[in-house]
Amino acid sequence: MDKILGASFLFLWLQLIWVNGQQKEKSDQQQVKQSPQSLTVQEGEISILNCSYENSLFDYFPWYRQYPGKGPAFLIAIRSAVNKMEDGRLTIFLNKSAKQLSLHIATSHPGDSATYFCAASAQCSPGTCSLYPNLQLRLQTQPAE
Repeated sequence: MDKILGASFLFLWLQLIWVNGQQKEKSDQQQVKQSPQSLTVQEGEISILNCSYENSLFDYFPWYRQYPGKGPAFLIAIRSAVNKMEDGRLTIFLNKSAKQLSLHIATSHPGDSATYFCAASAQCSPGTCSLYPNLQLRLQTQPAE
């Protein structure tokens, strides 16, 4: 094990899997596609995972990471209102006009070796749209003093 870790090059393996989105008229077609399907990088390099989507109504794009034998865990997300989101070594770039986004992992290390999932969702559907469906406004009046 020490010989492996002591090698001058340590390669990381990142696996991407295709995630199916759901839309009534295209329920049998993929709505989100990831590339490459696997990626090998040297320790310390940047890892770039790409994702494309078809539905222009998608406005929320989370990424998940899954280690072997574990369930997927939320990693980072971006909303369509911005084109870049950073959190530590993770950066998401969103290109709405090309319907593409990418996850960049800076200074890759062995702990980054996992399966990564790109997902997409929409709070709007054709004919109905609410930017903040969970926001409830409450007006409380206070007596004048």
